[in-house]
Amino acid sequence: MEDRLKRLRNVMDEGAFKAMPFTEEKKQMLKRGIESSQEKKEDLLVHILQLLLKEKTGHELLKHLRARGIKKYEERQGFLYSTLHKMEQDRLLESSWINGAKVYKISNQGKKLLQQVEDGKQSRKHYVKALLEGK
Repeated sequence: MEDRLKRLRNVMDEGAFKAMPFTEEKKQMLKRGIESSQEKKEDLLVHILQLLLKEKTGHELLKHLRARGIKKYEERQGFLYSTLHKMEQDRLLESSWINGAKVYKISNQGKKLLQQVEDGKQSRKHYVKALLEGK
């Protein structure tokens, strides 16, 4: 595997990237961007828990996320429902049907986790990792 990566790097160094220096500053900028992206995902899940302290439909939740400046789900709303479903499976949310609409609300377990995150006892990164791994 390492040989393949070395060959790829050599090809990149001799090809299009030859005229494009990859300075330490650019490396740090990319690293910050990657870390920022992960933080945003962690923050997003915390926002969902906070917003669902009161019962909401997926559409209402989407509007509230948008009001907080979160536009990740705007064009691909199916991802929001996948996230809600995963959080429901992890018993962080509860749902029910009211007048033909599915509504979501934070569960007692979700409230405990949210409180731990807000108090700094549980890291957001740890929560996201556990959520993504299904633990």
